[in-house]
Amino acid sequence: MEPLQSLLDLISSPFSKLGPRLKVVALIDPATERAATVIQSKCESFVRSAYEHTRICKNLDEFISTMTKKEYPRAVVIGSPPMFRGSILPGRDIEIQLLKKFPGIALFVEKPIATGPFVELKDAFEVAKTIDNSNSICSVG
Repeated sequence: MEPLQSLLDLISSPFSKLGPRLKVVALIDPATERAATVIQSKCESFVRSAYEHTRICKNLDEFISTMTKKEYPRAVVIGSPPMFRGSILPGRDIEIQLLKKFPGIALFVEKPIATGPFVELKDAFEVAKTIDNSNSICSVG
């Protein structure tokens, strides 16, 4: 199964509890055509109400520059490949960027939290400390 599809399946599981209250505001993925195909398949299923208004953005900055006040996210699922997260290095610091742009947002981070050389392990701990200090809810799974 494609990683994007498994991520969206993960998001769909809360639908059984939240029902039509669950709204996926945006899917941020540079592969916009693939993202559109996956969103379309979701709209053809029982979770249609969660995805029918989902916007696709190439990156976080595009979403932020076009989002409405109503679209301000309450939670974010971070499903990007591990080489783009779990670090304090620019371009690999999505958790830190999200906390800066959306203070207090709840985060769900797919595992593994980070990959890379052993010397970068301290970065993962720095990210964890930043999340902890933000008082945001964070779950890894």
